[in-house]
Amino acid sequence: MRAGGFIAALLRVPLVGKIAGANAVIVVATVGVLLAVGVAELASVRMAVALAVPLLSGLAVNVALVFVALRPLRDLETTALRVWRGELEARVPPSPVADAGIQRVGHTLNVLLDGLAADRARLRTLATQVIMAGDRERATIARELHDSTAQSLAALLLELSVLAGQNRDPGLTERIERVRAILTDVLDEVRMLAHTVHPRVLDDLGLVAALQLLVRETRQRGIVAVTFEGPAQVAEVDPACSAALYRVAQEALGNALRHAHASSIAITLVANGGTLRLDVADDGVGFAVEEMERRRTGMGLFTMQERAMLVGGEFRIHSEAGRGTRVTATVPVNATAPAHAVGAVTAAPQT
Repeated sequence: MRAGGFIAALLRVPLVGKIAGANAVIVVATVGVLLAVGVAELASVRMAVALAVPLLSGLAVNVALVFVALRPLRDLETTALRVWRGELEARVPPSPVADAGIQRVGHTLNVLLDGLAADRARLRTLATQVIMAGDRERATIARELHDSTAQSLAALLLELSVLAGQNRDPGLTERIERVRAILTDVLDEVRMLAHTVHPRVLDDLGLVAALQLLVRETRQRGIVAVTFEGPAQVAEVDPACSAALYRVAQEALGNALRHAHASSIAITLVANGGTLRLDVADDGVGFAVEEMERRRTGMGLFTMQERAMLVGGEFRIHSEAGRGTRVTATVPVNATAPAHAVGAVTAAPQT
């Protein structure tokens, strides 16, 4: 069993080590034989040294040749690791020392990566169209709810107020008041639904006011303590960038309320030159980001990531079991071309 383990360990030695070890054994055996013969017959060590020098030189040359020959394989390994980490733009560089076979492998890998990048670009285009179509539909529904349904309910409330003023039947007055109370609740729910579907305050007053309103509405539910910290106003922000950050905040806040079992949530907005960074941090149970990405149990993470990427931004999630979750989205103040999803989602201990 021990012999088998020793042989297995030898077989796992890198190729350079195997060749160096084999040549070293040959050199030692040759020198030993020459020394033995020299002492018995030639009585000279010079011949042994003279022969050992070229043998050692051959060992050095063999090791150097193998080291150079294996360098293209290290380039292949490095490229594969970069792609695994999310750097999908990584490609195998050309190598002047690679033989024809290794060059074909590198070229094939690059072709596969180019095809993968093209597929991801098509998927991103499709995701862009889906998200934009969804936003347009949400805006249309919110406008209809606010301008049509809510106005009709408000008109009904006005008619009931007039009817209540003209009524002289005490029994009917009580029923009118009940109907009016129900209608008032329905009107409030319709207005809240219109705001949730598409916040008009985001278009009218900007991102900061929309985030402050989102925090106030969450506080009114009395579920968890929610805080907001940010500048008083952010000027000259592309509407697409504002909408992307607001939707990220809305989705991250909703996820924290539904799944994190948090006692507090902090939303922070930081303006830094030409970028805006949004942080949504909770003290909840946390989760394994890589496992969540692998299982694809929901579209929330994907939607937040795509919204940030579509305006040329970046998206990160830092989470650890028992230590909460931090969602970070950074976008330019002016929308740019969609960014590559390089390291878009990472798992790391929260600090």
